[in-house]
Amino acid sequence: MNRILYLFSIFLLLFFSAFAAKKSSSVQNIQKSIFELKSGKTVMRISTKGGRIISYSYGGKEMLTQSDENENFGSTLWTAPQSDWGWPPYDVLDNQDYDVEAFGKGLKMISKSDTKSGFQFEKSWEVNKNKSIHIKYVIRNVSTSTKSVGAWVVTRVPCGGLIFFPDGGEGNVPDSNLKLDNRKEGINWIQIDKTPMKEHQKLFSTAEQGWLANAYNGLLFIKQFPDTKPENYSPQQGEVEIYVKENKSYIELENHGNYQLLQPGETLCYDETWYLISIPEKINLISRMKELPMLVRKEINYKN
Repeated sequence: MNRILYLFSIFLLLFFSAFAAKKSSSVQNIQKSIFELKSGKTVMRISTKGGRIISYSYGGKEMLTQSDENENFGSTLWTAPQSDWGWPPYDVLDNQDYDVEAFGKGLKMISKSDTKSGFQFEKSWEVNKNKSIHIKYVIRNVSTSTKSVGAWVVTRVPCGGLIFFPDGGEGNVPDSNLKLDNRKEGINWIQIDKTPMKEHQKLFSTAEQGWLANAYNGLLFIKQFPDTKPENYSPQQGEVEIYVKENKSYIELENHGNYQLLQPGETLCYDETWYLISIPEKINLISRMKELPMLVRKEINYKN
């Protein structure tokens, strides 16, 4: 009898543990065009309009700029180089409705085929066990001709944070009018205040280790991605680029994948993992240039 009770207790424990895990990490359709990925205190919201990430928050604290702050907001995927399209981005890929292809453990959206660019985008999101979110981007050549292209992820955050990433040394990148505040022990540091400027500024940079971080409002936002070597950059682009709007309504945290040739019907894939964590109180103004990179490397499990 005791053995039966013991086995029954184990069954209940496993059942409720599985239920709790499912409840703590989920994907929900919260509005007609908006889906939400939730894991613990971390919440990401994605719109079918452009397959755009429109919110990324931790404990109610928002990391991304919102639509009421600027017409350019949230996070999206572009094709590189920009010289292929100028401005604005391709509307079918950046603003029009995406079809929801999968919805359950993860979320997948796919754009219409864009006859102007010759590309189609596919985007998918899934919550990892450590509460980070894995993002997979696919760019498909839907034209009848060979095309060269690179993945370019543009993520807009408020001004007032501290941006940092590992420097990649010398490389052929465009000139920058946004300058670094510091480079210490191989890490580039940029502090952006909220004072408006006369014109926008941009930094083009090499990078290494495959991450870019922003400390803002007590949170640490980390974007992890495949490291791209300078010889594989898209023309007139860097691996990491930082753009600051002149009115300081947002900053763009930008990262680029390999520039590659696609035959008709071929695809390229580019992966990111996003992390959003609370910065420990012990990390202060004096210790942050040492402690924050260590915190990033620990979080992403980076090994030399």
